[in-house]
Amino acid sequence: MSTVQGAFDPETLDVLKSAFDDAYLALPAGQQTAGMRAKLAERILRKASQGERDPLRLRASPSMWKEAGELAISVSPVEKR
Repeated sequence: MSTVQGAFDPETLDVLKSAFDDAYLALPAGQQTAGMRAKLAERILRKASQGERDPLRLRASPSMWKEAGELAISVSPVEKR
């Protein structure tokens, strides 16, 4: 998995999408907003651009949540439906 000139390869995109989906679904219903989707995407992409590829770390990086003072997301897997 790698980036080329700021682009992510297909395998990395799958990891990022999965991390994003799991993080969003782990939020309480009241926090599942368009604004939160944008924040999650921004933070996951930032971590990925720094080289992170582990899905659990992407969705629950402490620095990702501390900086915004937002709800921490559990790192337990989300059941797929």
